[in-house]
Amino acid sequence: MKIADEIWVATALLHYENPSRRDFTVAEIVGRALAENPEAGFRPGLPIHASNHCVATKSPNPARHRMLSETARGRRRLFRDGDSFHPYREGGKVHPQRQELPENYVHLLDWYEGVYSRKMSA
Repeated sequence: MKIADEIWVATALLHYENPSRRDFTVAEIVGRALAENPEAGFRPGLPIHASNHCVATKSPNPARHRMLSETARGRRRLFRDGDSFHPYREGGKVHPQRQELPENYVHLLDWYEGVYSRKMSA
């Protein structure tokens, strides 16, 4: 999986397993990504994707992903329709493509589209 997709999966799993939580720290997201793929070990790209490359409101550098929304400094949640984003991220990737995900994570896309993204943005 691409690092951005790993960050999305990690954040989606955190939300899915903790429905009462509004957001998560960057460290929690990176930690969950590491737990899901321990064979890969720590890769420097994980924290920068969770803190910048996947964050919708930040200037793209270089990625235009809109996978995460920043709720406070160092805190993130999954992006939803209606969330604000940097104008240069228009059309950026919001979630992984179904065919790019391992089968055991595909249910997260169904949950995201059917449940999570339908909640009001906060």
